[in-house]
Amino acid sequence: MAYSVTMTFTRPDDDTALPTLESINSTNKSASDTVFAENGVTKTYDIDGLVTKVIYTAEDKATYDSAKALVDDVTDETSVRTSYKNACVAANITCSIDDSEGNNISSF
Repeated sequence: MAYSVTMTFTRPDDDTALPTLESINSTNKSASDTVFAENGVTKTYDIDGLVTKVIYTAEDKATYDSAKALVDDVTDETSVRTSYKNACVAANITCSIDDSEGNNISSF
């Protein structure tokens, strides 16, 4: 059964732009996207008004976890995540990260 992790970002209003990983660190974004794609994880987007969902889908949880561990080793991954989170918090953008098994992984 497919396994997914969904990051749901909610902007406070139409005037607030969602930060992009590309603007924070384009090299890291490209490297992370490549690692996920080469290891069986697809990344899709669903945008509905103020809500943007980034959905990572793999064949199963083990495939996702393996790819995620490889992404965690990408140069600057920790600092990029921190910078992205800080940019969202500064813009009053909330985020909930949930998996397809009904678990909340993180929220801010």
